[in-house]
Amino acid sequence: MVSILKNNENFTPYVFYTTFLKEVAEDINKEGYVIFKFVENGDDKVFDSSYRIEPISIPLLLSLSEQLSKYFKEPIDLLLYKNNATKEVLNFLHKSDFFWIAGNNKLTSYPLGKNILKFEESFLGDFIKKDPRPEHRVRCYSLNDDNLISKLEVFESEDEKRDFLISEYVYTVRQHFQELLFDNSNTSNKTDYYVELLSELITNGVLHSKSNTFALMFVNNFSTKFSISDNGIGFEESLKSKSANLLYTPFELKNKIDKLSILKVNPKIINNLHVIFETLYYSALKDRRGLFDLMISVVLESKGYFRLHSDNAQIIVSNRMNKQLLELSNLRDDLFKIHEDILINSIKDNRYDDQMIKLKNQIMDCFMNLYNIVCDKYNNDYRYSSIRFYNVKFKGVHIEVEIPNA
Repeated sequence: MVSILKNNENFTPYVFYTTFLKEVAEDINKEGYVIFKFVENGDDKVFDSSYRIEPISIPLLLSLSEQLSKYFKEPIDLLLYKNNATKEVLNFLHKSDFFWIAGNNKLTSYPLGKNILKFEESFLGDFIKKDPRPEHRVRCYSLNDDNLISKLEVFESEDEKRDFLISEYVYTVRQHFQELLFDNSNTSNKTDYYVELLSELITNGVLHSKSNTFALMFVNNFSTKFSISDNGIGFEESLKSKSANLLYTPFELKNKIDKLSILKVNPKIINNLHVIFETLYYSALKDRRGLFDLMISVVLESKGYFRLHSDNAQIIVSNRMNKQLLELSNLRDDLFKIHEDILINSIKDNRYDDQMIKLKNQIMDCFMNLYNIVCDKYNNDYRYSSIRFYNVKFKGVHIEVEIPNA
């Protein structure tokens, strides 16, 4: 049995990756299955216990629960406790729709349940009067919603399907997150930009990763935080489906950094880090805004934090990388302007080819430089490095962002 919330410990993404995943893996190896205990002390030590969860950890918890329920082919048992120590966090999770999504809800007035956790529903409801902000809800995006699967059948190409889904999700994402984006001075004047980026990332999750995608945005007086988590096929499998074109050959950056052998880390684990770099590199070359642009906007323009996790590896991007990010951002802007010019003017000839290839090569060189710097810092003192490696594999793609309120 694994406790989700520990006494006097905030359940953050850091705790999730470093402690919780390990405990879940150990319990499965020992018992052959896993049961979740909502809080460490249950109904004991009620007046000496305190439990907290950072809201952006909720998509991670749902994503893991869905993976486990698929593996065991049944929902995972979750033991709930309702007492003075748990009522506030239980109230928040209930009113943020966590239990509606995780359970087996069939009521159309609430989010459709994914049947990934099994719990006693009598513990829910009749909580304290305090209600969280209505927009502080966890969202689940799925091709099973709104008849999207049948709607996509009329399109033949992946590009057509993607464009259709983005157009659908732009409206939905605006409904879900616009008010929260307005509340941060660093995002209020770029609301449309963030809506576009989030719609692209959610589309990638449900279409290319072939997975439910969980997301939550939370705002307080100090910052805006949001996380997106799926348990789909992951970056590497997705990149394998890409076709070579003028600017991109699949795994061209990864093949180069594979040969450097800077880090003394298990090759299987380091492979995941190299795939993350490859994905950001690919995103920097595309004719649409995406993952790379989100990273630049959050870190370079808002002095925030951007964390990207895949399988066993994670990169944490902050303003410590400003010099390298600024150079990459300028090159990306130059390349994107050409993409826009080609699209707007319906240019069919190759007048820009040489210029675009030159920019692409410069972007690759910048990523190579960034990789070398990040690895050197890890070798000097991994505790303060921008990269993390974990012994437990967590399938899918997981993004966490923190944008300070200026």
